[in-house]
Amino acid sequence: MNYQDGTAAEEPTPIGRAFAALSDPYRRSVCRYAMRTDAVQLDHVEIADYIVDRTREGTSDDPDRRTVATELRHVHLPKLEDAGLVEYDRERGVVRADRETIAAQLDRLRETVADLRDSRVDG
Repeated sequence: MNYQDGTAAEEPTPIGRAFAALSDPYRRSVCRYAMRTDAVQLDHVEIADYIVDRTREGTSDDPDRRTVATELRHVHLPKLEDAGLVEYDRERGVVRADRETIAAQLDRLRETVADLRDSRVDG
């Protein structure tokens, strides 16, 4: 990818991919669901149900389960996999989530934000 001034964009860093992945509320909900369940393997339909139920609680929106499940399969789960937060088997629709991996990645993100805050105060 190139910017308008002709310079090339750098490949995102792992921390950049994690921030980008967690910028979406559905992807944050996938991580939240994974952290709250004892299962290691998660079905994308169960995750879609969780997201729909959670969205209904917080807003007047009534998302369609099929649309949410489709978005999970084609957009959100691949982005979470790219960020190293889950493993996603597209053929079987199975998500493998390791709570320790997710927690470690979240800790790195918190540390990055804390460092940014500290440098803003120091600078």
